[in-house]
Amino acid sequence: MTPPNRLTPRERLLRLGGGLALAAGGAALFAYSKEHDPENRAAILTILAILVGLSWVGQGLRGRRDSLVHHEEAAPPGPPVSAERTLFGILGAWLLPGLGHLIIGRRAKALLYFVVITATFAAGTALAEGRNLDFERDRIYFLAYMFNAGQTALGWLLTRGLELDHRIPFLQLGLTYTAVGCLLNVVAMMDFVATCSRGDEVAEQDGAEAAGQAGGAA
Repeated sequence: MTPPNRLTPRERLLRLGGGLALAAGGAALFAYSKEHDPENRAAILTILAILVGLSWVGQGLRGRRDSLVHHEEAAPPGPPVSAERTLFGILGAWLLPGLGHLIIGRRAKALLYFVVITATFAAGTALAEGRNLDFERDRIYFLAYMFNAGQTALGWLLTRGLELDHRIPFLQLGLTYTAVGCLLNVVAMMDFVATCSRGDEVAEQDGAEAAGQAGGAA
């Protein structure tokens, strides 16, 4: 009998197929809307469809009904995280969304943050046709971009030769999407620090209980 929180083989296949179809359909609709809808009214809906589709694919691959967030919260606390490792994880998360969580073994959260932030960043770059990472022209946005250093640096290297030589209908929307994606990485880094702190607290409590039990036995 399949546990309540596990997907049957048929359900896994449906999640995988449905997720891939939803993500592909959302991507196609996003491209169509970008080309033919002057107001880009469907952009947000198509991005949500892509993210939901990717979530379904993740559930199908893992074979679980719960979301990535619920699965991660239900996971047992990890070992204590040292201050040096926490600082190293913060640096990793600054360079690449989710890398900090991956360093301490929180793979589900690492994947969740990486997919959501990268998809939002990529959507903003697509809407702006690659003209969203010009420091001289859009300095105020770089205050947000600095929180996602790795993807911002890579995007700048790939698009630095592009000039704003024609009207881009969704340039402002693209700048906003990119900034939101980078600011989401602040949430990821704060959650990483909170996860490390909770691990230390649990470890201290466990150590105190073990010491008490040893003293009682003596």
